[in-house]
Amino acid sequence: MVSYIVFFTIIGIIWYWWSSVSAYEVAYKVAKAYCLKLNLQFLDDTLDAVKVRPCRHPKGFVQLCRTYEFEFSSDGDNRYTGYINLSGNAFETIDLGAYKTP
Repeated sequence: MVSYIVFFTIIGIIWYWWSSVSAYEVAYKVAKAYCLKLNLQFLDDTLDAVKVRPCRHPKGFVQLCRTYEFEFSSDGDNRYTGYINLSGNAFETIDLGAYKTP
């Protein structure tokens, strides 16, 4: 019985890691492209996961929704924080908040 618990725990950890890597890649590409489109500097080339929670897909099943935080600059002097939300591995929203335009 214990071996089943260990086996499924390891499988769950591998699934979560694999899902997280895929979601990070999607969020990174979307955030970088969005900053490029708005002529903003995508700083540090990184995202930070700030929230992971279960949510419901429109078809009814449960999936993980993630929120990532990134920094950008509009003028090269100031750093601003943006957020990108994913539902599963699908992009949902991006929020840049208020920032100074050059």
